[in-house]
Amino acid sequence: MCALPTGGLDGSVPTRNTRRGHIPGSHSLPGRELLDSAGRVLPGPDLAARVGEVLDTAGSPVVLYCGGGISAAAAALALTVLGRDDIAVYDGSLEEWSKDPALPLELGG
Repeated sequence: MCALPTGGLDGSVPTRNTRRGHIPGSHSLPGRELLDSAGRVLPGPDLAARVGEVLDTAGSPVVLYCGGGISAAAAALALTVLGRDDIAVYDGSLEEWSKDPALPLELGG
């Protein structure tokens, strides 16, 4: 699950990473969209509405990543607030992944 904004996921916006795009098979869950303007996790009903289908993956762990781990950590906190306990954060995120040319990245949504 990619916690970058949409432009980071689809590769349309330049980033500090070596290559643009997302890890194949990942879906978008922008971490910043799970927080209010003060940086607090959204209230439960609003948060559940934003997260949507991620909550329907019971039995499958959620692995979050972003550019460097910060947005992924925010998304992990938000999912934990909603009761998920099967969450992992790829702390190297795209900063690490994109440096290895042998690892695939996809462009587009």
